[in-house]
Amino acid sequence: MTANSDCPYCPPEGGDQEPIDGWIHRDEHWLVAQGPAETTMPGALKITSRRHFIDFAEMTPPEAASFGPLLTRLDAALRQATDAERVHLVSTRDRVQHFHAWLYPRPASHPLRGTDFLAAPQHSDPADAERAAHAIRRHLTAQ
Repeated sequence: MTANSDCPYCPPEGGDQEPIDGWIHRDEHWLVAQGPAETTMPGALKITSRRHFIDFAEMTPPEAASFGPLLTRLDAALRQATDAERVHLVSTRDRVQHFHAWLYPRPASHPLRGTDFLAAPQHSDPADAERAAHAIRRHLTAQ
């Protein structure tokens, strides 16, 4: 995989740094992990490209062909594991210029919708985030 030594999302020499609670999904193109509890809700997932690039237009044909099916699988697993009414996809790549996207599950009971929901502060109890990550893995495995 092509890496950029100045990029905090590129894997260090010798492979990918395993997140503390493990990968939700890992394949030749993508790494998926639960977001940090201090800044995300349980079930919020970060999808990071293994290869260093920034924009959708820079995806290789195999990366592009795998991204949609991965989103479909993750959306279904998130809905089942978190009872989300909607799963929001966000990818700005402004602060860290390495392709990554976030999936945020929004429960039906949440009072905010759309960009109001996305702009609201998020956090979770680490144990709740870990439980959500385990549930998402189970649903992915069952698919």
